[in-house]
Amino acid sequence: MKNKLYKAILLASLTILFSACSDDFLDRTPQGSYADTDFYTTPAALKAATAPLYTRAWFDYNRAALAIGSCRANDSYGQWFLPEYTLFTITALHAEVSNAWQAFYSVITMANETIHSIETKATGVTEEEKEQAIAECRLMRGIAYFYLLRTWGPVILFEDNNVVVKNPVQPRHKEEDVFKFIINDLTYASEKLPEVVDKGRAASWGAKGMLAKVYLSRSGWNNGGTRNQDDLNMAIKYASDVCVNSGLKLYDYENLYKYKHNNNEESLIAMQWVPNGEWYVCNTLLSDLAFSTDVTGGVMCWSSLNGTLDMLSQYESGDTKRLNATYFTQNAHYSYINIKDGGYTYEDKGSPIKKGVPGGPDDDNDGYVKVMNSPLNTYILRLADVYLTYAEASMGNNATLAAGEGLEYFNKVRQRAGLQAKASINLDDIIRERRVEFAMEYCNWYDLVSWYRYQPEKMLTYFNNQKRGWVSSNITKDEYGNIDFGDEEEDITKPDPAVVVTHNNIFLPYPEKDVIQNPLLKEEPVSYNFNE
Repeated sequence: MKNKLYKAILLASLTILFSACSDDFLDRTPQGSYADTDFYTTPAALKAATAPLYTRAWFDYNRAALAIGSCRANDSYGQWFLPEYTLFTITALHAEVSNAWQAFYSVITMANETIHSIETKATGVTEEEKEQAIAECRLMRGIAYFYLLRTWGPVILFEDNNVVVKNPVQPRHKEEDVFKFIINDLTYASEKLPEVVDKGRAASWGAKGMLAKVYLSRSGWNNGGTRNQDDLNMAIKYASDVCVNSGLKLYDYENLYKYKHNNNEESLIAMQWVPNGEWYVCNTLLSDLAFSTDVTGGVMCWSSLNGTLDMLSQYESGDTKRLNATYFTQNAHYSYINIKDGGYTYEDKGSPIKKGVPGGPDDDNDGYVKVMNSPLNTYILRLADVYLTYAEASMGNNATLAAGEGLEYFNKVRQRAGLQAKASINLDDIIRERRVEFAMEYCNWYDLVSWYRYQPEKMLTYFNNQKRGWVSSNITKDEYGNIDFGDEEEDITKPDPAVVVTHNNIFLPYPEKDVIQNPLLKEEPVSYNFNE
């Protein structure tokens, strides 16, 4: 614990001191550096101070996002890419568990350090400008804690990095206090962020969308199979505000995953990677996702990941837009990949990953594709997520939702995909729709955990029916685009032993090295002092 948090705190301090941005946030080209004494004296300097919270702060999360958010959700499985996450054989000794833990605390410590610096050093700027900068920090800190909560459950809360520097042995805090902390941060952000911001920055709509997700998650968390109506009402309030009043619209699904459509209208919060940027500010996942140099313009890649049989079976007949944007499947054609040769058609019998693979450097990517360096931003929150949150919160404790705005917004997501609207929906419809909509966007596992906390027995059965680790050598499509997985005896291999998910392995273990350094991670969680 000591080494990990010390490293994160030192990183936060150095990043804030030496980073600066041009006025154009999207340009993200360093223009020298400010001295500590004048770093916080202009609005531009405040923007420079918070810019790393969209880039450097999240860098260590790159691989953890794929492993936890998508592989653990059974969106994908690869025998040579962290299969432990899909097969539920992860242990506390696994290096990636430690890296993921550190990744989230890197965001938290950087946010804490930036808040402290703004509060103690900012001069020559208005109180509103200071509050907006602090709101960006608290937004990212709240998001990081929301990820931590759904990955480990009780975690360590702190707002002052010096507390951990002076005493690295800190207790875990109760889940209800982690929720309260997150809501406090996101509420502040929703109130202090403006509705209109520079491209790439988070506006108040993003904070409200995240608040809706958090309230919805808390509504059923450990409530014995029912949802708290007050939390549901708050989720509806914030989701409805975004859906009805923001003026934002859903974007073309395929274009969501193209470089020149970064920061589109649907993107509410996203990690802002530097195209062809240096290590620590770039999206490293291209080579982990792409299966062949045929789809990267010759750029080296090594992915073993494929869409799982379970995930591919979630797609309805006719859901071609979302399927083709997410996985390569037989005969799918892409005019924007390998443009010089008239496009690319996948002709094999697998299901490699398409989402996150924008083509090669010459495929309308301005040259911004190279080994372990993708020009694509990483979505934290899209408008479609808020639409589906609105629908689920509107259904609440009812078995179905058959009318109202929530259902209308659920159907907007389906209609964007080219599917017919549904007359009524239940929880199973919501689970399926969310999994398909957000497959390979590094978020499905977190939603599955929230549903598990709401209806644990239902979701435990769900996890154990996901055919985890099943691999087919003969994935084909019929004339209507429906997927066939081949003969179960001849074409499909299964893990031995079979995957068994239990109540004891839903959450990741705390990293062993951190438990050794901080034995309080083995103790019962305590209440957090909010100083209210």
